[in-house]
Amino acid sequence: GFSARVRVEHRMNATEQGMAAARNLLGAQVPFTPVPYFWTDQYDTKIAAFGLLSPDADITITQGDPATGKFIARYEHDGRFVGVLGWNMPRELTKERKALATALAG
Repeated sequence: GFSARVRVEHRMNATEQGMAAARNLLGAQVPFTPVPYFWTDQYDTKIAAFGLLSPDADITITQGDPATGKFIARYEHDGRFVGVLGWNMPRELTKERKALATALAG
C-alpha cells in the first residue's frame, strides 16, 4: 500500500469501498487497499493511470514513445514503483497494472 492517506475521487472507489465494507461486516477482516486508478477516452486518445502519479516522481518511458502518441510511463518515488500511466496502450498497460499491484502489496 501507500504510506500516506490518499483521496481517490473516482466513482469506482465508492463501489469498491462498499463491497469491502460488506465483506468485512460479514467477517472477512481484510483491509481496504485498492490501487487507485482512472481512465478516460479523449477523442481518439485512451489514457489510463494506476497508482500515484506524483509530480516529484522519477518517470521512465518503459514502452512506446510519446512522440508517436503511444507509450507507457512508470513512476517511481525513492526507488519504489508507485504508479503507471498508459497513453493509447491499454492492452500493454494490463501487465504493468499487475506488476504495480504486486509491488504495492510487498
